[in-house]
Amino acid sequence: MRLSGCALGIGLVAAVLAPGQATAPKAAGEAVYKQRCAGCHEQSNSRIPPRTALNQMPAERILRALDFGAMMTVAYPMSRDERRAVAAYIGTSAAAIAFPPSAYCADRRVTVSDRPASSWNGWSPGSDNARYQSAAAAGLSLEQVRGLKLKWAFGFDGDVTAFSQPTVIDGQVFVGSAGGVIHALRADTGCLQWTFQANGPVRSSVLLVPDGNGVPDGNRRSLLFGDQTGWFYSLEAETGALLWN
Repeated sequence: MRLSGCALGIGLVAAVLAPGQATAPKAAGEAVYKQRCAGCHEQSNSRIPPRTALNQMPAERILRALDFGAMMTVAYPMSRDERRAVAAYIGTSAAAIAFPPSAYCADRRVTVSDRPASSWNGWSPGSDNARYQSAAAAGLSLEQVRGLKLKWAFGFDGDVTAFSQPTVIDGQVFVGSAGGVIHALRADTGCLQWTFQANGPVRSSVLLVPDGNGVPDGNRRSLLFGDQTGWFYSLEAETGALLWN
């Protein structure tokens, strides 16, 4: 779905601003906003975030949307200084991604088994990419599915959409976000173990693969995924550390 104008509602992702960007001249930012953004964001349209919503978003997140996200096609005629100025004008100085301490597990160690009892790795539980879980693998009957209740929910900080399918290996969950963040979560509680910030939105599923390079016991596991700005990554599954991109 393509949104017109300055719709910042999809794919808003985080960026790191250089020193001084957050304090770009507000007068210049106001002029850019009035010229290029107000026509959309000052109207009442459920598909377009209003100015009041933008004012609650970190300037870092807005700038990344202008550079690489949903607003890239609208913002390409603008100079980088104009993008920085308007992001600083309408956004906040808060960190783009910030989880409270209560979101993290007491024990943040991530362990993945060589031979997990259950897994949905990537887009499908098997190599046929069927995206289908058999009753035997699920361990659930239709009647039991009808009785399932919500155990926990996890919100992607600052995002307004989500499309990356989670990878589940036994009690471990890896999932990307429209904000470009890979999250390692415990399946039983939903608590957070680590995060990794990619350059752009993550639409793909994360794939867990063995990687023995440089590891004496050969037990390290890598997470492979791509983002929507043309980058592909390999992370250490246990820590979220970048191996290469």
